[in-house]
Amino acid sequence: MNGSDHARTGSAIAALTRVGILLFAGWTLWLFQVMYRVTQLSESRFSTAWEERLQALAFLTFPPNISLFALAATAAASATWLAGPTQTLGLAVLLRSLRWTANALVVVAALSILVELFGQPAGIDTIETVAFRLGGLVALVGLSYLCLAAGRTAPGG
Repeated sequence: MNGSDHARTGSAIAALTRVGILLFAGWTLWLFQVMYRVTQLSESRFSTAWEERLQALAFLTFPPNISLFALAATAAASATWLAGPTQTLGLAVLLRSLRWTANALVVVAALSILVELFGQPAGIDTIETVAFRLGGLVALVGLSYLCLAAGRTAPGG
């Protein structure tokens, strides 16, 4: 690889890292809004306060709401693969933060599916809701694996 190719690759890595950080920051700011909403919920006549809060938190794991997070993970994984052994500490932290966040969201998605299956009255809507939430769970597992696979190629991975 000549000097100009190396510089171009370095620029791409830096740009992807910045994009990943900005997208994850944007998603994190949205997380604060969702968390505020979760703290404002109380018990209803249909479920306990904790079930209500979990259902509101599960909003984070719905497939359409994962897109910003997925873009951040894709940018970070791509930058990591391009950087190889020259990965920066900031990129490593971003990639691991995304993976840990995805893993936490998998737990939230699984719990919301269990609440839907066992805490709600059964009906045809349950099948649709479970399938929708399961789609988010599967996507989050995929994003976690993407970050894990990319991280294994980096130093200390």
